[in-house]
Amino acid sequence: MAPNSSAQGSATARAGEAGSGAAGTRHSATREIQYPRVSRRQGATSRVSQRDSGSILDGKYEILERLATGGMGEVWRARHIHLHEQRVIKILRADRATDPHALQRFAQEARIATQIKHPNVAILYDFSRLEDGSFYMVWEHIDGEDVGGWLRSKGPFPVPLAVELAIQALRGLDAIHSAGVIHRDLSPDNLMLARDRRERPTVKIIDLGLAKNLQTPGDLEITQAGVFMGKLMYCSPEQAGSIKEEPLDHRSDLYSFACVLYEMITGRAPFDSENPHGYVLKRLTEPPIALIGRNPEVVVPRALNDVVLRGLERDRDRRWPDALSFLQGLVKVADQLRQVSTQEVPVVRGSAPAPAAAPPSTSSPRSGSRSGASELSREERVELLAQIEAAARRVNEASRLAELSGQAL
Repeated sequence: MAPNSSAQGSATARAGEAGSGAAGTRHSATREIQYPRVSRRQGATSRVSQRDSGSILDGKYEILERLATGGMGEVWRARHIHLHEQRVIKILRADRATDPHALQRFAQEARIATQIKHPNVAILYDFSRLEDGSFYMVWEHIDGEDVGGWLRSKGPFPVPLAVELAIQALRGLDAIHSAGVIHRDLSPDNLMLARDRRERPTVKIIDLGLAKNLQTPGDLEITQAGVFMGKLMYCSPEQAGSIKEEPLDHRSDLYSFACVLYEMITGRAPFDSENPHGYVLKRLTEPPIALIGRNPEVVVPRALNDVVLRGLERDRDRRWPDALSFLQGLVKVADQLRQVSTQEVPVVRGSAPAPAAAPPSTSSPRSGSRSGASELSREERVELLAQIEAAARRVNEASRLAELSGQAL
């Protein structure tokens, strides 16, 4: 099966679009990288779109296929001709390289990426300039699909898998935050699914096109009149403008990630709305809907419900204080799920579990709930074990969760 590389390329291209300069753009003082000026005439002589499959880029990358095209440039899958490894190459169009704001944004993404080294964050390998004046960066090629693709094709993740992948993603996010960087664009499309060397499911955070280094005053800060930086469905209340006097910090990313995890578990958003702007309005005025009962086909332990809802607190001071704390909350849930999977709870295969005398509450507790990792009830254990076994059957039918590329599970 062909690798689903387009997911990685499309997400990268989208960030380039969001990070482009435009009329009405206001820039803070920044320490710009000084590059030789490229005339528009020079840049126009050799456009990125003229590259063909099989051509050699910069003497070392064989172009294999175009993954995405955007206003900032193009994204290609390529092969390093000396190392025989695939890469993803993001090329800033030569005519965009004449725009100092676009060039600074492109260079800033690369500069930030070099500060972060973690197995759950995509790796940047190279950054350079071509003879025609266009710039390019070379990223790790991730052989898989993104979380958004999974949700669109297969629905919610099995709860144990969602929790395990979330723990990995939070490790990567902790590495990003430890470098003094905030991502600002966490969404299902920016989490890539893959497999590690031991063939275990893994996840990688991609696309630092909107990332900001909080420790470097020289980093470019762009605000555009009437243009939102990020994705409305996953932005934090403060990113949507609820806190106008204070800058964003790492807790904004935690909110966005909690939105993603909520959707991974339930297949639904934390709020009901017919359009993205409605999501923003509701997260500013209403508590999120509890995960318990959100999707009748998914059994959510109360401990998991509470962990995710804490990440969705409107008041950032009431959220998890950092990615590591969020991670530790999920580790406790993962321990519970493992205990459930090893306990001998009688379940009749091929049939639904018997109705519980006292089913889990489907009420919507306020997002301020702070209950800890309480023990699962017998009814929850029965239903979760049935869910795990059903998930295992689906995994076997999809070749052991191994095809996280192409059809990707």
